[in-house]
This record gives sequence, C-alpha cells and structure tokens, in this order.
Amino acid sequence: MTEEEKIESTAETPAGNNSAEAPAAENPAENAAPAEAAPADDGGNFGEDDNFGGAAEASADFEDNFGLGEQQLSVGIIPSVPSSAPKRKEPAPPVTPRREREPEAESGSGDPVSAEASADNFDGVSISVDPGEIAVAEAKKKKASREEDLFERFQLVRVPARFCEYAEWFRDYKKEHPDAMKNLESLLCDEASVEAVRLGMKRLEAFPPKEVWNVFFYFPYGMATESERADWKAHMQKYPEYAELAKGKYPYFDPPQFFYRHGAIYLDKAVTDRLEGGIFYQCGAFCGASVIVMDQYKPAQIYAFEPSTGNGMFLQANVERAGIENVEMFKLCIGAQTGKAVLPDRDESGRPCKTEAPMVPLDYFEEKKEVKGRVAWIQADVGGMSMPVVRGAEKMIKRDKPLITVAIYHNPEEFFEIVPLLHEWVPEYKFMVRRCQCSPRVTYSEITLIAYIP
Repeated sequence: MTEEEKIESTAETPAGNNSAEAPAAENPAENAAPAEAAPADDGGNFGEDDNFGGAAEASADFEDNFGLGEQQLSVGIIPSVPSSAPKRKEPAPPVTPRREREPEAESGSGDPVSAEASADNFDGVSISVDPGEIAVAEAKKKKASREEDLFERFQLVRVPARFCEYAEWFRDYKKEHPDAMKNLESLLCDEASVEAVRLGMKRLEAFPPKEVWNVFFYFPYGMATESERADWKAHMQKYPEYAELAKGKYPYFDPPQFFYRHGAIYLDKAVTDRLEGGIFYQCGAFCGASVIVMDQYKPAQIYAFEPSTGNGMFLQANVERAGIENVEMFKLCIGAQTGKAVLPDRDESGRPCKTEAPMVPLDYFEEKKEVKGRVAWIQADVGGMSMPVVRGAEKMIKRDKPLITVAIYHNPEEFFEIVPLLHEWVPEYKFMVRRCQCSPRVTYSEITLIAYIP
C-alpha cells in the first residue's frame, strides 16, 4: 500500500476492508526509502534467524521455514519447508484476464458494492491497545471524515509528503538527464504506455517543492482519467469476487491486485498461456494477495520473498488458507548483491520497529537453491528496489526471457533506466507501462512496467 492510499483509505474503503482499524495495515517496505544494505558478506550465508519472528517464543507454525544456515549453504543446499496446507478441495474461482476494457465497465454506477467482512481477520494475532492509542485512532477518524467532506465538496485529495519527495527526485533527475523521457518513450510499444509515463510525470510536477512540504496541500481530483474512472466502476462491480479471493488474515485488502494482476490483464492469451508450468518469483510478497493472483496462472513453483516479519506471518497464514501448495516463502530482500538490509517493520502488537534481513540476488538464490526449470515470471513491488532486483536477475532474464512486471514509480532510476537496460539485454522484449491503481482518489502510484515477449 502506498502513502497516498493509506491517507485516503479510511475515506474510501468499501465494506469488508479492515485497513482503517488495523495497526498493521501499513506496508513498511513500500513506505521506506530503499533499504540500506550493509557491507556485503562472503555470499555464504542467508542469515541466522530460523523463522519470521527470529525469537524463541515464535509460533511453531513458522519454525524453520527460513532456516538458511551457513553450513547448509556451504554445500549449495537451502533447506526450506513448503506450505503445510491441505490439498485444495475447491479451487478459488479464477478471474478471467481482461484483454481489452469491457464496454459495460463504462456503464456502472460507481457505487461501492457491499461485501461481508471476513470474521477471521486478525484472528489469533495479539494486538494491544491502550487508551492513548484509542484517542489517536478517534482523532484519525475525525481527520479522515474532514478530508472526505473536502473531497466531496471540492473534489480535492491531500498530497502525501512522500510523493512530494518523489517529485523532487524526479525534477533533479530530469535536469541532469534532459533526454531521459524521450529515450524512454522511444522504447515503449504503444501510445497508451507513452500517455501513462507522461501523465505520471505531469502529476509529479504538480506536487509542491520541498520548501513548502510542511503545508497542508490538496491535489486536484480532476487529474483522474476517464479510463481510471471506468476501471474503478468495473472494479467495484467485481468487489465481492475479490473479497472472496482475499478471505483470511489480510491487514490490508488490496483489490487492485486482483483487478490488474500486476498488469497481466493487458497481455494477449498467447503470452499468459506460456506462463503455465514455469517458475514464478514474487518479490515483496506482503500478506499474500500477489501469490494468490499469480497461482491462477498455473506455475510449477512460486518463490515468494518478504523481508518483513509482521507481513510474513500474514503471508504464510493466507497462503495456507488458500490451499496453495506449490509455493515456498523466504524472509529475504532481493537485490543486486549479497548483504544485509535494515528496513521498517511492525511487531506482533502492531508497533513500528526495525528488522534486518539477508539480501540476495535472484541469480544467486537460483544457484544456491538449485532451482530447476524455466523462469516464467518475475514480479516486484519493493519500495524503490526494482532496479537492484532486475540487475540481480541478469542471468535468468537473458536465458529465459520471462515476463517481468515491476513497480517503477518510487524513484527516477527505476522509472527511466530499467527499460533501456532490459532492451540492451533482450532486444526482443516489448515494453508496456500501465498504472495498476484505479481509485480516482489515488493520483500517483502503482505505475507498472510490463516487459514481455509477444
């Protein structure tokens, strides 16, 4: 979940979305600046913790799932325990990929469709709340109500300071690289992609400069496009289906992941059919929605990486609940080199904390894990680390030419430089850019690069 979504989530959350009440609703991996990597080690150890919690009192359900000891790695074997879920008796109903926008999507009312809230959300998770926290929560509700009133009256949305910071990075980059946009556009495969990157830059340039970040700004709702509004209507009509797919321990229910499936809905059937039977890598698995989405394309195996201890516990619980057997989960950061990463996290009570996780490249993981098979899909939304993810997968990308779907909106390096790099490695790639977030109240987020072989 992005900063802008979190600010607006209380006002726009349909029934069944518990993000407003949940202390663990934020996705710290996306809020943070790119994780700080400690000096790289000798590449022979993925870390010492044996579970997401890394503590003796951690639940036995997570024990040894992430045991990546030095002794085992020295012989090239990474032990891990696959999901212990029972065989799925009734598969989750597949979401038919959308090749083109359906005409009927334009005719919807746009009103939220009520969906029954899952009774199991946060079941078994200890969250302590004191009177002071209750007062803070009430204040946030009042603030959200005031912002919702302003939205309804003036069609304006608050600008999160984080995106103002993004804007500053992009402005500085464009001054230093005046041809960057032109070069990017020349490599995109369709006019819709060109419009997507131009609109992204237009929205960024509308954000205030750093000198006035401390001022309370609102952003014009009018910058939402007609296609985004149409997607929002179609999305709300399918909301009950998404809610059914997402039943479980979700601290934040993210319907756009089910709607766009990280951009796969824009691909021809010939492209998505080739995904079947391949190896999928999911970087930044959060609480499991992406794993459920990707499983619908029938992979031979999914490797899901989530460095956050708090998110990882939800991830494992949701994967087991969904009955997905062909997935292995690791408490790892994926980057361009081996080392350590320190990033924000949430403890079991939902309070902010720091966590440390090993960092490895995908090529290194594949070699040490002795993964066999064709890499079919690499997906990453990792809070500004998309470029390191791509660089660390150079060998498998050149060899197998997989579908690549990565978020590119966190910093200018990933926005402008991933496409030229992939084009240099694999000239046959086609490059599409789409914004996989249809809420008209969210103005800048979820800009996704889709690299594929036709």
